[in-house]
Amino acid sequence: MDEDVMRIMETNFRQVTLEDANAKAELATTDAKIAGLNSLYSQDPYAVEATDAVEAVSSGEFPDAAEIQDMKAQLCKLEEDVRSFVMRYRKVGHGRSLSYPTRRFFDEKMQGISDEMHRLHRGASTVSSSENTVMQTAFLGIRKRRFKSLRDVVRKVTTEIRIARLLDRWTDNGATPRSRGIQQSASTDFEGLISKMQIDVWDGVDVLDLDKRCGEPMYQVFMAIWHSHNLSGLVKAKKNKVQDYIRAVEAGYHKTNAYHNNAHAAEVTLMTYQIWSYLSAGSFKGYFEQVDLLVVLLAAAIHDIAHPGTNNDFLVKTKTDLALRYHDTAVLENFHLATAFELMRARQVSMLEHNLPSPPVTSLRRRIVEIVLATDMAIHKKQVDDMARVVERCPNRQEIDKRQLEQYLVHTADVGHPFRPVPQHQEWARRVNEEFLAQGDREKELGFTPIEMFDREKAPPLPKNQMGFLQFVIQPLWKPMEALLDAKSKPACLFLQRNIRAWQDEISAAREVEKSEEPSNSEPSTA
Repeated sequence: MDEDVMRIMETNFRQVTLEDANAKAELATTDAKIAGLNSLYSQDPYAVEATDAVEAVSSGEFPDAAEIQDMKAQLCKLEEDVRSFVMRYRKVGHGRSLSYPTRRFFDEKMQGISDEMHRLHRGASTVSSSENTVMQTAFLGIRKRRFKSLRDVVRKVTTEIRIARLLDRWTDNGATPRSRGIQQSASTDFEGLISKMQIDVWDGVDVLDLDKRCGEPMYQVFMAIWHSHNLSGLVKAKKNKVQDYIRAVEAGYHKTNAYHNNAHAAEVTLMTYQIWSYLSAGSFKGYFEQVDLLVVLLAAAIHDIAHPGTNNDFLVKTKTDLALRYHDTAVLENFHLATAFELMRARQVSMLEHNLPSPPVTSLRRRIVEIVLATDMAIHKKQVDDMARVVERCPNRQEIDKRQLEQYLVHTADVGHPFRPVPQHQEWARRVNEEFLAQGDREKELGFTPIEMFDREKAPPLPKNQMGFLQFVIQPLWKPMEALLDAKSKPACLFLQRNIRAWQDEISAAREVEKSEEPSNSEPSTA
């Protein structure tokens, strides 16, 4: 049964005026039935039929059984029609053999249908989860508000945001990343670079080591992928303009941050590409196009630009200008998007202008906005739950919504260091922990009380902290992606299990040390 119908039933019933004892008894019976429906729905949303819903309401107040059944049949037919159209559209090469006017007609119609469904989906309120442990709250955060629509987000990105100070720092006196001391590549021989950087091997590139050797790991990784997939043939921007922009983006990351710096940007960009590539070689063969790689690659590169080293909660509680500008909602994510697009305009380069008749640039930009907003940990659990349902419902992976998948892909890469070899993962863990503790220090200086995990005096040991992170965040996140990657998930799964074992061993060793240091309960023998 449709969740919205069930919610309307419950809401409207509580508006009924109870005039006598019989009405009260009737309402109590109805509430019991609705509670039963809710319980059944939570177990299997498809197990509750529309006829069951009708039995739980009074006659005359709500849609009758025939109408609900008709709506259900209409929705099922719509689903079949959409699947049929998608398959037919893909058979003609995503419209490549169509004339430009015909393809434009299809694009406009599909976009219109998509917008209508998104508006309908946003109209439904979500039921918050009752799971609320200290560790989950610390890692996942709490989202207090949501954007009214994606259009509001795009409007903010295009009109409200002006990152003047950041741009001035890059443009004063003709300054460029080169003149600001950013180390440049000794060579632009990207074919030679690719042969050395095994970007298609899961553990083929150690970004932390790359950062030590060249100082610009994000630029190196991005351009290696760019050249490997000949994105210069897709994008209209000249190669030197692209290089200049990517170097400027990397310069926008604060290297003084322990974790959210240019090395993190490089790691997320690399893992985004690797997951995308592995999906493309498996169940999603023929699903992705070159322009899709452009979208996820650029979104990953810019997703944390100019990160201040503190989280959204800190910016909101300290009432910063950014928090006020973005109404306390996805503050950093909006800021990163604004900074990246402002920089693109300042450099006079459009990274999204391409040589294909479609999709339009506005559509690509909207997808990047959605991807970066989806890196907000406040909506992590909803993303995981939604993707788990999608994976279960779509044995034919080609039917999965591409926008939802690419958002989930970049979000996975954003927190994906537990899928790297143990030394790399533990270094990333140490860095993010240090950034958390540094924020806690600042909160204390300002008179706030940081959460336990951010408090140097109260924070649990790093191994215990990371085991909580792996348990509450990483393992649920990885389960749907593991199913989508199928056999291609084995390298990441292997490293994840090794990292779990490494932390468990450290926890066990610490316990043994504690036991050995405990005073003995036995009395010393006397002569």
